[in-house]
Amino acid sequence: MTKMAPDSRTVLGIIFLTVFLDLVGFGIVLPLLPFYATDLGATPLIVGLIISSYSAMQFLFSPVWGSLSDRHGRRPLLILGLFGSAASYIVFGLAESIGVLLFSRIIAGIMGANIPVAQAYIADTTTVEQRARGMGLIGAAFGLGFIFGPAIGGFLSRWGYGVPGFVAAGLSFLAAGSAVFLLPESLPPEKRAETTGRGGLDAFADRLRAARKVLARGRVRDPIIGFFLGTMGFAGFTTTFPLFLDDPLGLSPMYAGGMFALVGTISAIAQGGAIGPLVERYGEKRVAAIGGLLLGGALAVMGWVRTTPATVAVLLPVGLGWGMLAPSLQSLISRRADARAQGEVLGVNQSASAVARMIGPVAAAAGYGVFGPGLGFLAGGLLVLAAAAWVWLMAPRGTGISGSAATVTGGRKPR
Repeated sequence: MTKMAPDSRTVLGIIFLTVFLDLVGFGIVLPLLPFYATDLGATPLIVGLIISSYSAMQFLFSPVWGSLSDRHGRRPLLILGLFGSAASYIVFGLAESIGVLLFSRIIAGIMGANIPVAQAYIADTTTVEQRARGMGLIGAAFGLGFIFGPAIGGFLSRWGYGVPGFVAAGLSFLAAGSAVFLLPESLPPEKRAETTGRGGLDAFADRLRAARKVLARGRVRDPIIGFFLGTMGFAGFTTTFPLFLDDPLGLSPMYAGGMFALVGTISAIAQGGAIGPLVERYGEKRVAAIGGLLLGGALAVMGWVRTTPATVAVLLPVGLGWGMLAPSLQSLISRRADARAQGEVLGVNQSASAVARMIGPVAAAAGYGVFGPGLGFLAGGLLVLAAAAWVWLMAPRGTGISGSAATVTGGRKPR
């Protein structure tokens, strides 16, 4: 088999469709989960643990899925993950206890850890010149999934929590069917022997060694720390915001879905249109710091508003701030990494982000339960403001990109 699949555009389109449908399903249940858990008797801390379980499973199983796909091919692992996601949503729709709801999210986290398999599929089926476009499709699928999913979930919630779960399952089944009938294998058997990889505990040992190696380099460690703090604060917000809408605002899950979609839309617009010109003019470091200032300031005042219009107004800088902070820091991390260590550095940053999404929901929900919305959101806002201050004050360092790679970036000064 050649490097290219039968038709690269068709294959990329199928991958986009499968990832998009799966993430729409994830987005459908995201804003409903705190309402669902609270109705079943969960405290804010338990809500945080349930939400954190998804990220914890992704963190644990991502290297396992990747290693298995190296040995057995991408297609069967993608299909298994999609059918598994569908099963998790069915369990979600049928849950009548906190334990079953937690079980559904654990399954979803395990089965949703196969996103790296989709990325590996793209790497298998594209040339170096096409790869950025292919990986961009994964990012677009994420963004669109988090816009349409919450809106659909909020609308369907008027018929109870089961209906959104079953619709999410249907979308995952549709994605799985598309993969079964339309998606060819990208990794031929003769190449699997060359990419057997290391699985199990070896994969986690490799991850720890990579983290120690990368974090010893100050030029990449500093923006990774900023991204870790910002992600933790934003993950805490996504956990406690539905609790806030429920009490004290007294709004239904339908409002939560619409407001999450609003944040996703603003963030996508910022990332798709504004971030490029801003970074070209001011640099990643300044744009990230300003984004953190907007996001942190909005979270700090969120818990004190008591009307729907005021809440919507505060959400605008939340979406804009996250849309500026996240991509700017990811770009800065990549620019500061040595050209020969891009994958290693970005992989460590992804692991740090996963840990932040594990800690953030639990810490935020616990604080929210003890201190209430005012001080609870204030703590999250201060955390993001600390991230903004860290990014603003961190020392400028030379990028790890040299030679021709520096020319591609337009010869910009190190930031």
